[in-house]
Amino acid sequence: MAEYKFTATLRSTKGKGSSKGLRSKDRLPAIVYGPGRKAYSVEVSAKEIPLLYLRTLGKNSLLTMSVTDEKGAVADSTVMFKEVQREPVKNRFLHVDFYHVDPAHPINLRVPVVLDGSAIGVREKGGILSHPTRSLRVRCLPADIPSEIKVDISKMDIDQSLLLKDYTPPKGVTFLGDPHTVLARVSMVEEEKVQEATAAAAAEGPEVITAKKPAEGEAAPAAGAKPAAGGDKKEAAKPAAKAPAKK
Repeated sequence: MAEYKFTATLRSTKGKGSSKGLRSKDRLPAIVYGPGRKAYSVEVSAKEIPLLYLRTLGKNSLLTMSVTDEKGAVADSTVMFKEVQREPVKNRFLHVDFYHVDPAHPINLRVPVVLDGSAIGVREKGGILSHPTRSLRVRCLPADIPSEIKVDISKMDIDQSLLLKDYTPPKGVTFLGDPHTVLARVSMVEEEKVQEATAAAAAEGPEVITAKKPAEGEAAPAAGAKPAAGGDKKEAAKPAAKAPAKK
């Protein structure tokens, strides 16, 4: 995998006041931790790191961090983005967690699943391809991290599903998910429409045709109340007869 580089400076001061002061100088507080090494604090560029994060998002990229200590000595470490804390209103970075990568220590991470090829059932029989699983949890050494899991679907026919157990993982990679996880499925168009119609009907619920919607400010009728005689016809109220005038 491609490696990206950035610089950092060892940080001895901690606390909210120190972090706020760093941000006012376009710097970000960060922490580095991982197996076999004690966690330590650094400060990084508030302009460089967000851009680097966007460039490597979803790629599980290894980063080379050049750290300068109090005496000016520089040492390189291999890290990965672990967690980013953002300001809720403007979405600006507030703090970054880096994971120290030990070349001899396996790590768990998520890798994107990419479907490769055109399924026979779609190309020749008009089927519909669904891709329910977009990423997989895997375990491997840092040197064996795959950029993606590419799954060949060219031989899939109508009513066929490709499960995780049907796929051979790349060398040095172990799948951590359920073996029966569906990676891809090909089904008929009619089946898809029937399933969608059934789901829509279930979501809407039964239609009540005997109930009358109350007008604004009018109380709803009590449960089980019967409609008035005369069906749905509306009759205007007749004025009362006037008494004859006395002479």
